Order: sequence, then structure tokens, then C-alpha cells
Amino acid sequence: MSDRTNNNQTTLKALRISIYDGVFAQSFAVLTGSIFLPAFALVLGASPFQIGLLASIPFFATLSQLPGAFLIEKHQQRKQLVLLSASTARALWIPVVMISFLLSDSKPALVLNLLILLIISYHIFAHISGVAWLSWMSSLVPDEIRGRYFGLRNSALGLFTLLSTILGGFYLDWFKAEFPDLPLTRSFEILFGVAVVLGGISILFLFKQPEPAAETKSENHLRERLKAPLKDHNFRKLLRFAVLWSFGVNFASPFFIVYMFQDLQLSYTLVSIYTVSSAMADLIGMWAWGHFSDQIGNRAVIIINSFIATILPFLWIFTDASPYVIFLFIPLLHLIGGFSWSGYNLCSVNLVLRMAPKEGNSVYFAAWNTVNGISAGLGAVSGGLASSLLHHFHRVLPFNFQSDLKYIFLLSALLRLISFLGVRQIQEYPGSSVRRAIRVLRSIRSWTTMMGYHPALHFFIATDRLKEEKSSYWPIWRRKATSSENQVIDLSKQ
Repeated sequence: MSDRTNNNQTTLKALRISIYDGVFAQSFAVLTGSIFLPAFALVLGASPFQIGLLASIPFFATLSQLPGAFLIEKHQQRKQLVLLSASTARALWIPVVMISFLLSDSKPALVLNLLILLIISYHIFAHISGVAWLSWMSSLVPDEIRGRYFGLRNSALGLFTLLSTILGGFYLDWFKAEFPDLPLTRSFEILFGVAVVLGGISILFLFKQPEPAAETKSENHLRERLKAPLKDHNFRKLLRFAVLWSFGVNFASPFFIVYMFQDLQLSYTLVSIYTVSSAMADLIGMWAWGHFSDQIGNRAVIIINSFIATILPFLWIFTDASPYVIFLFIPLLHLIGGFSWSGYNLCSVNLVLRMAPKEGNSVYFAAWNTVNGISAGLGAVSGGLASSLLHHFHRVLPFNFQSDLKYIFLLSALLRLISFLGVRQIQEYPGSSVRRAIRVLRSIRSWTTMMGYHPALHFFIATDRLKEEKSSYWPIWRRKATSSENQVIDLSKQ
């Protein structure tokens, strides 16, 4: 077997391990975040401002990616940095569980304040791990399958998001019904304990995942490499869009869950079902957009889906507690949101991966995440402040909404619209125009060609159609070739 074949097999093994790691890491993230962290905070008596503050922490913590990028560029030890920072971050949830168990009954306000401090520490280490992981994966995933691979990986993560959310929601309602005499915080302590175990399993897979050799350093001074993203004219356009977009999105995003729990009085199970429906749409969307982005580029997908995401918060204004809305309209909003956000999230990261050079790419990732994070954090805090102050201005407000949070949704839609106007300035080479992308998306032939006749098995089985792919790395799960087939493959490469 040739060195190239050995390298291919090593890469394929690493790509598979990354998916195994991802599904456990995602389950941990869902059970310690998603709807469960704000729900826990509400049980402890959190105000809208504190909910906004909690939601802003992961965004402000992206500042830690800048020293993380410095460490990566200086030492090139990405795997070690991921293992150390990810392990520390997940271990911080152990004191969260212990403090809640000891103090939540008598001093819930103190527990809430300590929770905020621990969440800050958790996200600092998690973001250092994140930027190192992105640099690691950019070296690991071959360029020609990047869209398909991350579409597959994110779809797998979406499936486990679905399972974790629905099981977690059912568990909380079951605990509340079966143990009415116990404080509800006990159920969250058990939930977070399970999450820590799942996070530990993810770390074990990271230990097994190989790290490709880092790109050879040039003679450029480290300081110059750290300045490179700001000297990239096209990347600066992307950052300008990200500043406005992240602020507008997160001005409202933390409060949809608050609105459903407090204003609509929905159960944990029902909100979990909504979240699961969004995760299902996300799962399908990651798969579809991953293939389309390989055909039409990332920029066009970002423009199409950011337009859809601009409309969504405006539609929330028309929601209420009627059965039609609860069982049809809100699920529809979650389905549309899940499908569109999957395309935006996948292709925005892939666009940064495409813009970033092989050498010094961690600085690009850190710049992207930091700008997004600070803007998103400011948006969440601003939304929380606005929500807390709105009841003082009812007499001068132009609309008579039943919930103050609907004003937040309306403002978010307007902020998203303003930022959307700047997204078209971003360039991608190569990449398709939005008009051509829409023509491709409208074509039934494009969808059927992309999906084949076996969509559920499309990523995993090397069928006749999949043999037409132009990459030796795809599909990443395959049967072993016979000796005669290897000879044919070797001859075809001569």
C-alpha cells in the first residue's frame, strides 16, 4: 500500500473520530445550554437582564480566542491546547452542580451569581479550545470535501441535538410530576451531571484524533501575522457585516425562550419539541446546504438565508397562546428557522475557512469569532436592558403588544434588515451570484441529483452515484477495496 493510501486512511479515520467526538460534545453543550441553562436560571429567579447577561457571556468570552490564537501561532500545539482547555471547561460544571445542591434551596440568588461567574470561566476555556480546534480541523479536512464533510458532521450533531433536547425536556417534566416535593433544581443538577459525563467521553475521542503537521512558519514576524486579517480588504467587509448582524440577531434571540416559558406558559416538553423540530430542520439543512455550497459557493447561501432570518423575528409578533399558533405557527417558525440558520452557520464558517490562508489561519478564526462574539454579547445585554425598561414607556410606544418582548422582536428584525443591506459587498472567489444560486435551488433536477434515491444513506454508503465523486476522501465510511480494485485505482493515478 502506497504512502498516499496510508495518508488517506489516516485522514479518513481522523474525520470519523471527529464526528464521534462531536456528537458527545454537542450533547454536553445542549444539556448545559440551549433551553436548559435559561430554564435553570429562571428557576433560580433570574430577571430578564440576568437572562440577557447569561446569553451574552459566551459572546464576550470570544475575546479569549485572541490569546488562544497567539499561543497557536507561537507553539503550533493545537491538539494539546484543545485537550487542556476543553477538559478544564467541562470540569467547571462539577462545581456548578455542587453549589446548586448545597445552596439553591436557601440562597438561590447567591447560586445564580456564582453560576454567572462559573459560566464566564467555562466559556473562556471553551473559546480557547474552539479556535484551536478550528485551526486543527482546517488542516485535517481536505478542501474538496469541506462543504460535504461539515454538512455531514453538523447533521450528525443536529441529530444528537434533537435527541438531547427532547430527552432533557421530557426528563424535566417527568421529574416535576414524579417528585413534586423536591425542588426543581435537583432535576437540573442530575441533568448537568449527565452532561459532564458526556463531555468527558468527547475528550477521550479527542485524545485518539491525530493532528496533521502544522504549516511551516514563514519568516514573517508573529506580530505581522496577527495583523493579517485586518489588512485583508474582503475579510474586513465580512467583519463589518458580522458586527451589525450579530448585534441585531442577539438583541432578541435569548428572549424567545423566555417568551415561551413566561408569556405563553408553555411546558418544558413542548418547548423541547419546538427545539427538536428546529434541530431536525437544521439536520436536513446542513446536509442540503453543504452540497449546494460546494456547487454555488458560500456567499450566495449566506445572502439567501440571512434574508430569511431577517423576516423571522417580525413573524413572532403575530404569536399568542391560541391552539393554532402553539401547535402550527410556532412549530413552522422553528422549522424555517432551523433550515435557514443551518445554511448561514455552515457557510459563514466555511467562507472564513476559504478566506483564511493555511499559515496563520487561527488569527482569522479568532478575529471572526471575537468580532461576532463582542457584537452578539452587546446585542444580548442591550436586549435585556431594553426588555427591563420597556414597561416604563407603555404610554409612548406606538403599538399595544400584549408582551413587551414583542417590541424586542420587532427591533431585532429592523436591525437585521439594516445589516443585511451590507452582506452583498462581500466577495468570494470562486463563487456564484445570488441570481444563479436561486436558479440552481429552484431546479428540481439539482435537488434530485444531489440527494439521489437514498438520502438517509447518502453520506455513509459508497453507492454507484457516490463513486462519481471526484475525491478519494469521500465518502468517509466505505467498504474496503479488494486487491484488484486497488490495482485499478493505482493504475488510474499513473
